[in-house]
Amino acid sequence: MKEGKENEWIEPLMNDLRKLEEAQQAEVPRQYELMDTLAEFKRKRKKAWKRELAIFIFTALTILATYFVVSLKMPAVFLWVQVLAIITIPIIYAAEKKRRRSLNEVLDDGF
Repeated sequence: MKEGKENEWIEPLMNDLRKLEEAQQAEVPRQYELMDTLAEFKRKRKKAWKRELAIFIFTALTILATYFVVSLKMPAVFLWVQVLAIITIPIIYAAEKKRRRSLNEVLDDGF
């Protein structure tokens, strides 16, 4: 008699599980879809690499110019550069963060 009671709830449960499995069947992507996705990823990485290279070169030139100004003992120019850097760095950071959010990129704030 116990087996009859067990079957009463096992069969509906198994039917429900089959329905869930059928609903969750994912379609296998075609080769051209995978290739398009890969090509898009490569384009984005190349664009990001160029942007990062430009930022690196700009930063290196800024540091070089700062050392040049300090070596020539021009404190007024050095102070102006420092003030401009303090003003522009948060603006650049906010713009970059907004751009990454709009592209749904993963943000790495270093935390």
